[in-house]
This record gives sequence, structure tokens and C-alpha cells, in this order.
Amino acid sequence: MQDKRYVICGNANFNVPSEYSDSTLRYHLIGDDDHPRKVTLEIGDIRSSLYKEIPDRFHDLLEIATYVYCSDQEAKRGQRDAETFGSFWRRHFHFVIPVRDVQFWQSADTVQCLTQTLGFLSDDLYEFDFVEQTEKVKFQYYLNFNEKGAMFGFPQQVMMFSGGLDSLGGAIDEIINQQRRVVLVNHRSTEKLDRRYRELESQLEEKASDSCKPTHIRVTVHKRKEMNKEYTQRSRSFLYMAIGASIAEMLELDSVRFYENGVISLNLPVCAQVVGGKATRTTHPRVINGFGNLLSMVADKPFIIENPFIDKTKGEVVSLIGNAGCEDMIGPSISCTHIWEMTLDHSHCGTCSQCIDRRFSIIAAEMEHAEPEKQYKYDIFTQCREKDEKIFEDKTMFAGYLERANQAHYIGDCIEFLGKFPEAARVLKYLPGDPGQAAERIFAMYKRHAEEVNRVVDTMGQRHFPAIRQRALPADCMLRVVHESRLPISVSTERPAKKSLPENIFRRQGDVWQIRFDGGKEFILLPTKGAEYLCKLLANRGNRIPIIELVSEGMMNHCTHLIDVHNAEEQGLRITENHPMYSTIGMVTDWKTVKDCRNEAQRLLDEIERAKADNNTVEIEHCKEQMTKVLGYIDAATGRGQLKHARNKRKNLSDGLRNGIKRVISKISQDDQALASHLSDSMKYGYNPSYDPTDSISWETQPPPSS
Repeated sequence: MQDKRYVICGNANFNVPSEYSDSTLRYHLIGDDDHPRKVTLEIGDIRSSLYKEIPDRFHDLLEIATYVYCSDQEAKRGQRDAETFGSFWRRHFHFVIPVRDVQFWQSADTVQCLTQTLGFLSDDLYEFDFVEQTEKVKFQYYLNFNEKGAMFGFPQQVMMFSGGLDSLGGAIDEIINQQRRVVLVNHRSTEKLDRRYRELESQLEEKASDSCKPTHIRVTVHKRKEMNKEYTQRSRSFLYMAIGASIAEMLELDSVRFYENGVISLNLPVCAQVVGGKATRTTHPRVINGFGNLLSMVADKPFIIENPFIDKTKGEVVSLIGNAGCEDMIGPSISCTHIWEMTLDHSHCGTCSQCIDRRFSIIAAEMEHAEPEKQYKYDIFTQCREKDEKIFEDKTMFAGYLERANQAHYIGDCIEFLGKFPEAARVLKYLPGDPGQAAERIFAMYKRHAEEVNRVVDTMGQRHFPAIRQRALPADCMLRVVHESRLPISVSTERPAKKSLPENIFRRQGDVWQIRFDGGKEFILLPTKGAEYLCKLLANRGNRIPIIELVSEGMMNHCTHLIDVHNAEEQGLRITENHPMYSTIGMVTDWKTVKDCRNEAQRLLDEIERAKADNNTVEIEHCKEQMTKVLGYIDAATGRGQLKHARNKRKNLSDGLRNGIKRVISKISQDDQALASHLSDSMKYGYNPSYDPTDSISWETQPPPSS
């Protein structure tokens, strides 16, 4: 990770440590326009009839998001290659920001929500100090009013409109299909896109009914050119969200919608080159959830951020556009992430991940006629790039795209899918509804996406087969690379044989628990402490296990798991599907305590075993008392809370284990009432809990071998 970089905002008075003074960034949103570090936030085309002053917290949020976005653009990341990105890709920001409601922004809950959501979004480390804002201006300071055109009715929804295919599909669905009055908020990072945005706005206006003409609000951030150094802009959606939410608050609405297809939103890794924040997390369910939690705190009421396209593939979005009679709007839309490469002849580079996804989805939806192929600088199927440093990166990106589709195509069921892509399990708790049903929806979507990708490859292969056979295409073009099996990533072409499952299963599968009872239907359970305890008891049928040892072993496994993840992130290791990086890292507040307590717990367990061998009951009790204290420290350091202060702390452990297992059984009852009843009848609690079924049932509790 790069050295810490301080970001001093507005009129904040802060003494930056001398060793960081040279790298410190400073920004001013309020004041003299000639200031060399002045940043201007402009929210344009607001109608005066819509204007309403917003609460201080929203005003603060808007300025915080602008400062974060500016620093994200100016602080350049390190190397782009997969071998070194972990050490230099992630940045460490320490912001000092003036705000109007200091008490709110300094609260532990607010800071935790802000830093964790931003950290996951951009794959950086954030710290915040908030000071009193003395240069107070009204929200109107950032607004540019425009009374041009008629307005029909009050807006019903605020949605973010990037001008890409997904947001275009969302706008068409809202305005034309559902006949809703919406505000389209558009953030423009460059004037290069103005002509295309105007064309999309004009066509939406023309196709909408008189009562559903959309309201367009343009947002720009003006600053000196030398402040634009980093192209990834992973925090842009934070600014996007803050602007949309502020406008929604002004309109007395309590929700904002992002539209992005589920494959991009869920962000399953395409390959080792696209992990962490290097792959977009703009609308990842964890980010959407974090934004919603933050805004609910800011608004002091429930505030919803949602993505209605979370279950759709991009091909399905393109089909939606075509079915609504809007296929002529596909061409002007913009998906490319390499905006700086845009020219009048080529609006898309053709090789970035977004261009690859766009090209596949348009072909899959049979909409090639709606977009001229010549607008891509490179045809990913039949051309190779000029000889530069990105050749291997592009080939690997394409290969990984096909690899994921091939893997999803050959996966037979949802459980196998979650085992193959453990990252998918991480999002289940952030999705609405039952986790099992959400997992099935994700799996079904990826199966449809895989079918789209493979169908496009087959179509393009058949179309160009004579040229492939004659070696008329460049050796490095993707169709020849695929045909001649020279992919940088190997792609399996054989479906593994489906293994028969044991009748009774309770085991980890990736990041979830795989469960089956008496040969019935298998289902999944999200990670919980109670599941860890239950698995241990099922594996030791009929054996009474001392509570302190049962809880200690579970806690130690949890700590080891967290430490492995933390070390992987810190070292920037290349990721494989079975790497612990895919597992939930938890809310750790003190890594040193976690490591020290893990080691101390292991030492105490060893001491207990030696004391048992010596029949030293006094030493056993002493170690157990010490272990109880260590477990309390672990709970606090890993965000699980602290043990209650009571004379009998061992009773706290017993109560916690019993309650945890009962919660698991309650969740199991939603999928398998027979198993829930069996477990309820077979569990014995107390200081030496056990699993004592009346029949001779056996369980498979070991994780399945890696395929």
C-alpha cells in the first residue's frame, strides 16, 4: 500500500505531519474562483419550482463526496499489472473536512459506515477528521437554474443516468414502459460526451408521452486539468449517490435508483487481473446497502438505494431497449471506460471490460444493426491491438470473460455455483428476500449470461470460420486465439461428472453452509457462529464437548480465517476461486488483538490438554477462566460485541451457544421443517453440549475437495 496521503479540505485548520506535507492534497469548494486548488460543483438545469433548501447533513454529504471524488482523481494508483497491484494499487487517504453537523459526522456509527462502504467501493483505506464549517453557504450556491421547456407533473423517482446501455434501459423502462415521471441525474466528467448525451435526451423527450417527459439534471465538477491523473474513478458512484440523494431530498422523495445489469453489479471476478476495486463495484449490493444505511442516518429516516436490474443480464437489458422501440438509441449510448481514447470516428476502444460486455450483449440481443461496428477502435473478434503494453492484459481479459461463461455453463446447480464462485455468497445478505431464493436468482442469471456469451462466440466463429481456416485473421485476434486454444487462461471444455451427494450434509461450501437431510433437497445457509458450533456437534455425535473448548475452537477458526484474508489483501496476492480473499472479512477493529488472542487461545487449549493428561483439575479450571477473558477480547476486536458482565461468564458462553444454535435451527425450518424438528429434539445444551439423536444417523461435515 502506498504511503498515507492527507487531504485538507476547505478552510480546515490542521497541522499535517512533516513527513506527509509534500504529498498533501488541498481543495476548496467555497471561495475565490481563481484559487489554484478551487473545485466547482455545478448542479445544472434545476427549475426554480423544484428548489427547496436541504438539511445540513445532506449539504455536508454532498461536499464530502466531492472532496473524495477529487482526491480519487488526483492521487494516482501504482502499477496496473496483476503481479504488483496489491502493493501500490490501494491508497491511504486521511481527510480533514469542515462540516455543519460535526457531532453527527464524528459519531462512531457514521464514520464506520462511511469508511467501510468507501473502502469496499474503491479498494482504498479511508480516515476522516471532521471540523466545524465556518464558510457556510446554502444549497442554492451549487445550483444553476434553467426554466426552459414545459414541466408536466411533479417527479416520482430520481434515477442516475450515465448514458450507458444499462442506465438507458432503466430510463426507457421507467419513462416509456411504466409511464413514470422521473428525474435523470447525469454526471459528466468530460465535455466529449455532451453531444451524445444531448442526442439521448432529445430522443427520450421525443419518445415519452406528454405526461411523462423526463427532467434532466446535469452535474459537473470543474477543476484544473492537472488534478485529473487517475482514470479509474472508483469513488464516482459515491458522488453520484450524494447528488441524487440530495435532489431526492429536495423533492421530498426517499429513494434513488441506479440501473446496472447483475453480472457487472455483482462483480464476480473474471480473472486474476480483475479483482478487488480493479473491477467496478459501482452498484455492488454491499455498496448499495452501505449507501442506503448512510443515507438513512443522514436523513434520519429510511432511505432506499436500489438497483432494479440486479437480476438481468446486459443482453436482456439491450433486448428491453429494442422491445420498447428504442433500438435507435443504442448507438449514441456510451459504455467505454477509456473516454480519453474517444474520437469522432471511434466512440469505444473495443477492448476494455465494458466494451467487451457491450459488444457481446448487443450481438446476443440480435441488435448489431443498431450500432455500426466501425465505432469500435478495435474489433475484439477479428483484430489485434497495436503492439503495446496492453496486449496481454486485453487477451487475458477476454479469456477470463470466456472462462467464467464456460464454468457457469457447466455448473449444474446453485450449491455447486456458490462453491465455484464463493464471491457470490458474499452478496446474499445484502440482497432483498430469502437468501436461498436470492442465490437461485443469481445462479439463473449467470446461466443465462453464459448462454449469451457462448452463443455469441459460436455465432462469430461460424461467421469468420473461412478466415480462421485460411489464417487470414491476425494471429493475436481473439477468434484465432480461442480457436487455436492459446488463451492466457485455460478454459475447460469437459463437464465434470456429477457426484452423488451423501444423504446428510452440514458443511461449508465456499462462503455458505451446504445442508441436506435424509436424502432430501439441499439448500444453503449464510455464515453464522451457531452454524460453526452445530457442525462441530454433528461431527461428534453422542460426545459431550466442554462449552469452553467448543466455543474456543470456533473462535480460533474464525480468527485464522480473518487473518488469512487480511494478509492476502495486504500482500496483494493474485486470487484464485478457492483463496480466502473470497470469504467474508468481518468488521475487524484491531488486527493485533485478533492475532494475539488467536495465539493465546491456542496456548490455553494446549495447556488444558496437558492438564487433562495430568488430571490437574485446578489448572483446567484456571485455563478455562483465562480462555473466557480471551474470547471476550476476540468478540470485541472482530465486531461481534463483548460478553456480558456477569459473575458466571461461562454461563454467558453457554447461553450464547444455545441461542446461536436455536437461531440456526429457526432459519433451517424455513427450508426443511423435518431437519429443524430433528435438531431441536437431538440437541442437549449446558456446559457440555452434545448432539444425541435417537437413531444412528451420520453426517458429512468436511468441506468438499476442490475441483
